[in-house]
Amino acid sequence: MKITILLLRPKITSIYNSLRVTRYTLLLKRLPFIAIGLFFWLIFYIGSYEVLNFIRSIEFLGESLSKKLLSVAFFGLGIFLLLSTIINALSTFYLSKDLPFLISKPVETESILRLKTIETIIGSSWMVVSFMPPFFIAYGVSYNAPLLFYVMLLLTFVPFLLIPGGIGIVIAHLLTRVFPLKKARLAMLAIGLILFLSLYILIRSQWDISTESPEDFIHTFLAIKTDSPLLPNFWMTESVMSLLKKQTPDVLYLSLLLSNGLFMLMLSGVIGSKLYTGNLDRIQPSMRHALPVACYGRFYPGSNLALLWKDTRIFFRDTGQWSQLFIILALIIIYIYNFRTIPLRSLSEFTPLIKEIMALINMVMAGLVLTAVAARFLYSSISLEGMAFWIVRTAPLTVKKLIWSKFLFGFIPVTFIMLSIVFVTNRAMGIDHLVMILCEITVLILCISISGLGTGMGAIYPKFKYENIASISMGPGGMLFMLIAFSIVLLTVSVEAWSFYICKKAVISGIPLSIDRKILLLLSGLFVLTLNGLAFYVPMKMGERRLEGDLNV
Repeated sequence: MKITILLLRPKITSIYNSLRVTRYTLLLKRLPFIAIGLFFWLIFYIGSYEVLNFIRSIEFLGESLSKKLLSVAFFGLGIFLLLSTIINALSTFYLSKDLPFLISKPVETESILRLKTIETIIGSSWMVVSFMPPFFIAYGVSYNAPLLFYVMLLLTFVPFLLIPGGIGIVIAHLLTRVFPLKKARLAMLAIGLILFLSLYILIRSQWDISTESPEDFIHTFLAIKTDSPLLPNFWMTESVMSLLKKQTPDVLYLSLLLSNGLFMLMLSGVIGSKLYTGNLDRIQPSMRHALPVACYGRFYPGSNLALLWKDTRIFFRDTGQWSQLFIILALIIIYIYNFRTIPLRSLSEFTPLIKEIMALINMVMAGLVLTAVAARFLYSSISLEGMAFWIVRTAPLTVKKLIWSKFLFGFIPVTFIMLSIVFVTNRAMGIDHLVMILCEITVLILCISISGLGTGMGAIYPKFKYENIASISMGPGGMLFMLIAFSIVLLTVSVEAWSFYICKKAVISGIPLSIDRKILLLLSGLFVLTLNGLAFYVPMKMGERRLEGDLNV
């Protein structure tokens, strides 16, 4: 254990040194990140609190729905943590740049495994730890929970993170054992298909009750099978829900979380000690095999497309980059299927504008997907040049062409994917053609602005010294990008929702819009275009100036 602590000291020292700044620097560099994070927390808290109060106000079923919502939230977090851990474990254990250094030193394999386990769990759970507190605080305030609720939540959440973390690490070791790196494409394809089929069957099996009326819809929601006593989310829900109701918590569930969390860590250590050395022996030689370049010598693009061609070739060569697309594709298909199964007929009993509301929700969810994909592929595009960035800077290539090439490299596939998602989901819900066109135009605008924002901020906050690809978007710059990007999505959709409401209200009432309303609608459209235009132009320009300056690479 002492060796593990010694290996962690450089990382801890690096974090400590980054915090040792003067007050003036702290005010300029740190406070904007903190302010944006607190603003996002406030918005998330208000939304969660209002939704929770609305659910609790439903007679007879309010408390049951509230408990079910908490259980579904924990269940979704567990799946997200499992998928994130598998992806991070493959990169951290087998593709980290510090592996050759660690292996060459007199360090035991168990110490390396413990170090990589800590890095994997932190890397896969930091987003959950950063974004979920407002949701739990909303529950505590709504129920007027005692201080013991927050203490119990902390005690149970830590082992809850360890359970999917340990399982994900075990799966990563086994997959690497079965599929060598030369066949990693086939391995990742199998992972994506297995995850897709498993989640598809799991979700599809829940909707086996008629949803033709609001009553059946509520019963269907309550019947979603996420409350199995064998699942960690059930233990979490039972542990914290009793404190919300001012009851004594059952020690059994806390014991189950602690014991299973420690067991999964121990299991990952045992499996790793048996397979890790052999996996490295199989992987390392295959990472040095020569690439057949003769078959590609017949074609080489001109200077304007040379960098774009280079990034495309590297993308398909590097399994660590494109392999994650299979998992993203599986989740996207499940996302589309979920919108296909929404019971619009029963929900129309509550409001006649349910299709339009679902179209707006669809754009918000698509914006979330866009933000996540842009953070992974666009924000990290500049940093992926690594320590060889000086080669690009000494080439006969301007910084402007470099940034635009990175932008086009990510913008074209991301836009195609997002437009297809929104079109298919809206088509599945039977959205009108006019609303469909407006949604597609909005998504196109968001793709341009978010792609430019990701490329520009990736140039403003580059991270050329990284251990694995997943760590690039984990820094303050990556978090700031995701907060700004999601805020732009919310503002854009909110303004368009207000404009659509004004127009729809005028059509239903038969009263034509006044001059003032027309001016407001025109200003709202200009606001959306200006907001997204600035989100695209300003970061791209700032990133260009940043790369033209001196960078400590």
